[in-house]
Amino acid sequence: MIAVAAIFVLVGCGTTVTGKPTAAGGPSPSTQFDKLLHECDAVSDEEISSTVGGNDIERYFLGAICMWDVSVPSGRVDVTFAWFENNSLAHERDVAGQLQYDVTDVKIKGASAFQALRPGNPAACGVTVNYSGVITWWVQSVGSANGPDPCEAARELAELTMNRNL
Repeated sequence: MIAVAAIFVLVGCGTTVTGKPTAAGGPSPSTQFDKLLHECDAVSDEEISSTVGGNDIERYFLGAICMWDVSVPSGRVDVTFAWFENNSLAHERDVAGQLQYDVTDVKIKGASAFQALRPGNPAACGVTVNYSGVITWWVQSVGSANGPDPCEAARELAELTMNRNL
């Protein structure tokens, strides 16, 4: 009986399976995340620098959140971009509310969005847009820098992103 069982096991081990392996229940091959690690290229460094009135720009972090340090005549401006493909505008709006940000609904290229101002800090503003998940641009003058209107700059960067059709 053991010999018969061993024969079945050996025969079963000689089977060839064709195709590409995928994890059970995992996504099938697709382009859902085809721009992974390219999110930071949604708007060029030159366009970011120009939008905030900069003369030099350095990208110092990239991933799901991208960050730039932009030199402006009066100091520097921090610019942050985030694209969360599996997030919702409602969730981000709730988080902004919990942080007690001043939240105003806006439209960016016809898409639902909101603008968030940090309380007591008129030099910082973010715009979050419902787009293939959500995208957020955050602009903040650092120290005594007199940078651009942060809400207008964040809005312009969001519009540039929407123009790119990520």
